[in-house]
Amino acid sequence: MEDQAAVKSHHIKAWRISIRKGEARRVMSEVVAKAAEDGAQVLVLRSDMVFGLDHLRAAYCHARDAIEGGRGASNSISMETLLYASGERQLGAAIKKMTVDDSTQEMVVAWLGESGLEPALGWTALSDSDPGPDVESLKKFGISEQELRTVAPGREAELILEKVAAVDVLKK
Repeated sequence: MEDQAAVKSHHIKAWRISIRKGEARRVMSEVVAKAAEDGAQVLVLRSDMVFGLDHLRAAYCHARDAIEGGRGASNSISMETLLYASGERQLGAAIKKMTVDDSTQEMVVAWLGESGLEPALGWTALSDSDPGPDVESLKKFGISEQELRTVAPGREAELILEKVAAVDVLKK
């Protein structure tokens, strides 16, 4: 695995977008189409399942390494990043857990790689200083009470990074 400085240097940016109920799929389609026109790789996720830039960076780095090493479940960096970001072993479970639906009111657009993507008006950049996740969000992601007891208060986001890394083990 790469060191933290190397991970942070990878090209990934992400934004939160507030939307009205029932519009997530339409907005996602528009974002993906615009990104494709611009030659950008993007991933659109439910905001409540994204735990900051480190979460997305770790998923992207694992996904890139899996594809380059011939261990990818997909040839698409977006789909492979989705798999790792979800902490799930199967793409079907990852899609169910992470993708937007008609109830989504906030989503995250992650720009993966070299080609640029300009944020639209109203997009709020994710930063390294985003507040830590709350316990209910972590449980919804699949973190157990027992796992929560293994980390010091304020370090709960590390459990998400462990789930991302564990996908390599689960895929075998």
